Amino acid sequence: MLRSTALCLVLALLAPASPHGALPAAAAAHEVQFAVIVHPSTPVEDVTLAQLRRLFLGQQQFWSGGGRVVLFVHPAGTAEGDAVLRHLYQMTAAEYKRYWIAKTFRDDIASGPKIVSSNAMARRLTASVPGAIAVIAAADADSTVKVLSIDRQLPGVGDYPLAGRSP
Repeated sequence: MLRSTALCLVLALLAPASPHGALPAAAAAHEVQFAVIVHPSTPVEDVTLAQLRRLFLGQQQFWSGGGRVVLFVHPAGTAEGDAVLRHLYQMTAAEYKRYWIAKTFRDDIASGPKIVSSNAMARRLTASVPGAIAVIAAADADSTVKVLSIDRQLPGVGDYPLAGRSP
């Protein structure tokens, strides 16, 4: 079962980014604010950037209240996926794939990140799965999820660390 789960994770990580929801190549790149969203029952309102990195790296697998952290991530090649790679993982897409493959085969984690194809999917899953966390375009966050502040900054305010260029 573990090998089967690991193989599924490896295949998901190696899959190319979905073109659905991506902007046409002719669209002008612009600054995008991203929001870290969690399930509404998650007992956290604010995280440091270092804590957020530990969550996304699977180094912290449980919330302070004891619930398991469930990661939902966009694939590389999407604005959200690239922002997470750059700001949180600080890795290339290839390094990210190797990192999670190694972590899975070492049994360091119960399960790796789940790949989502859109902000709407990430938001719906995060709203329905206790312990879930994802990064989406701030404009796509709504009242079904909780938006976390990072170092006491919300998206669009002050020196919020998760901003990027749309592809």
